[in-house]
Amino acid sequence: MKRTLWTILLAALLLFAAACSPKAGPLTLPAADDVSAVRLEYGGESVTRTGPGWIGLLLEDMAAAEPTRKASVQDIPDKEDMAAVHFVLAGGGERTCFVYPEEGGWYIESPYEGVYETDQLLWVMVTDLSE
Repeated sequence: MKRTLWTILLAALLLFAAACSPKAGPLTLPAADDVSAVRLEYGGESVTRTGPGWIGLLLEDMAAAEPTRKASVQDIPDKEDMAAVHFVLAGGGERTCFVYPEEGGWYIESPYEGVYETDQLLWVMVTDLSE
């Protein structure tokens, strides 16, 4: 009986500690004026979008993502079905995020920054590689 009680208390403590872990901070995105193009990669194909209206809409949708308690601990997420979003910056360089479905939800992962819950609309935006 004592062992069962200790097991239950330990499990409750672990659940409490997991629930108290901090959420990621807000998703850091470049300003729309700083992005000259967005290169999307999905399913072995790639397309580059340069329209400022489309780029602004993408950034707006990504900014609406909600932080989660999931950690981002590697350069590229280990997901089978994933799209890469490369922001080509006007001043040179790139900033990359990844979008993927998992367990009935859709997520944005910014390497070493955090994982953010998004919606299916963003998933459709970044996986539609038609011109």
